Amino acid sequence: MDNNFDYQRELKGVFAFGNEILPEHTMSNIYTIVPSIIGVVTFICLFEFFIGLENESSEASSPRGFEFGSLDRFFQKGHPIVRSHAQDCPEHWKSYADSFRAEIHINSKNFTNAKEIQFSQTTSPNYSTIAILNQHSAYNLCDVLLVKIQSRDWNNRPKTYGGDFFRTKIFHQEPYSAASEDVIIDFLNGTYLALFTLRWIGEIKVQVRLIHPVEVLPQMMLTLSGKVGQNITFAGEFISGNISEEVICRFAEMPGPLCNLSNPRTHGPWYCQRPNNSRLSCADWKYHKMYMGTFLKLEDHLTQLSKDLLTKSHMIELKNNYQIEVVDGESLGIPSTLPFCTMNGVPNGVHTAGHFYQDIWYPDNCIVASYNPESGMECLRNKNIVILGDSTTRQIYAFFRDKYKKYFTALPLAEGAWSKYGPTDIESAKYNASAQFRFHGLPRGGTGLVLRTDFIEFISDRLNSKRDGCNVIYIISVWAHFISSGQEFYLKRLVSIKRAIQDFLDRCPQGKVILKGANTKDHPAVWIAIVSSEWNILKHEMLLRSLFQNDTRVGFIDAWDVTKVQPYPDNVHPNTKIVKQFIDRIFTYLCKR
Repeated sequence: MDNNFDYQRELKGVFAFGNEILPEHTMSNIYTIVPSIIGVVTFICLFEFFIGLENESSEASSPRGFEFGSLDRFFQKGHPIVRSHAQDCPEHWKSYADSFRAEIHINSKNFTNAKEIQFSQTTSPNYSTIAILNQHSAYNLCDVLLVKIQSRDWNNRPKTYGGDFFRTKIFHQEPYSAASEDVIIDFLNGTYLALFTLRWIGEIKVQVRLIHPVEVLPQMMLTLSGKVGQNITFAGEFISGNISEEVICRFAEMPGPLCNLSNPRTHGPWYCQRPNNSRLSCADWKYHKMYMGTFLKLEDHLTQLSKDLLTKSHMIELKNNYQIEVVDGESLGIPSTLPFCTMNGVPNGVHTAGHFYQDIWYPDNCIVASYNPESGMECLRNKNIVILGDSTTRQIYAFFRDKYKKYFTALPLAEGAWSKYGPTDIESAKYNASAQFRFHGLPRGGTGLVLRTDFIEFISDRLNSKRDGCNVIYIISVWAHFISSGQEFYLKRLVSIKRAIQDFLDRCPQGKVILKGANTKDHPAVWIAIVSSEWNILKHEMLLRSLFQNDTRVGFIDAWDVTKVQPYPDNVHPNTKIVKQFIDRIFTYLCKR
């Protein structure tokens, strides 16, 4: 499969604007029109709605097309479920979504040119509105909630094109319960529709955040293409005896004499300027570094419009006072028995796959067991875990090191090693268990980073080395340091990792590989939004899932779905309680049948 992998096909599917976040070549496999009565009736009832979209006045405050007076005719009330929480709701939202998509072409257009636009014409989180279209005095578990989002500009005028990037959720604060939308439909005319399945009883609020106005996406596309990453500068220090020299290094070639320090086996291109001192050779590359201010310089290349959009319209919540009540159904019902979660591959596309209920994350289609340190160590007995990737994967290692310190002993660091970057190891003689962390190969950044080059190890090289044997569990995550490098670079690196994983599992069928996906993050500075905006992170995540979706031998940690609706502030390193949700999933994979 990999030898004939079509890079262009993969890249094409993720370059579409808007909130339809599944690669276009997978859409026909994801959503199938259900030939049910409810679907037919839904389509009939919504015909007038779409006509209303076409004729919507640009100044209308309550567009006729969104007066859903007839929705009660097809909203199914009283599902046979009587309980406070429903993990196994029917997917009624799919029938509704198919019907809405059927008419999406009416009066639709997309944003294509930012050259002539003024900031006042861009999407405003202050004036954009939300509305619940199917309001009732109370809802039942598993009902579908429809939330309309109307984008408006800074002059309070309705937008006439789509492509804004929103993040939405429904939630109850204490104890915390939350779920993301099942889907957001972008009608490409400034109007969006979010569909939510109601999974717990009680009061529920709605939250909509504007992550990016569509007008900033041309800037985001520069990052997606890798052009921004080519301006990020690293340093390499070359040393021979008492002679040393620092030069500029990048993943892309530069003018002038260069040292080609690339790793062609893993798609690891790396170039440094050749040292001016003739007594230093390319073989004398000893340290990889990064300085403060390197990323900050990226802001110098922004247009004024992009600066305004990334400071005034970025990750801001839309105001609303909506609150609904969810009650029990009227008839008794027995919840279906879900199996424990198993390692059966990576989901096809990025979509809602679970929800929080009373501070615990529940997948929609399987059960995750809860572990404490005692039961966790029993699960780890006679196991060797090798954690490879970035600092978000290091959090899993740190959880074992800190929360299980009663059982594990930390081994001394190698001379010149950093605990942040590895290599770092813990082991338990009593349980014959061990865990180790190794950071992935270049590119690798971080303020004040100083890394010995002999500690640089690429993931595919590690898997192909065979030095971990066959009785090993690999936990792998690569995303945070690759966003600025662009999608094509990232895809080629993933292909090399996938080949190594396949070879390992062919060689060692008893071995295990668990992939951790990307999570949401904070953007405390403009340059961080340039380098790794949520929109760009999501586009890269789609590549990973598309590439690995057919390999059912790997497990997957859907960190995106969990952190998207978490009760804690966004952070590239999620709260420890979120990491605990990941740990429980890993243990369930390993020790539940």
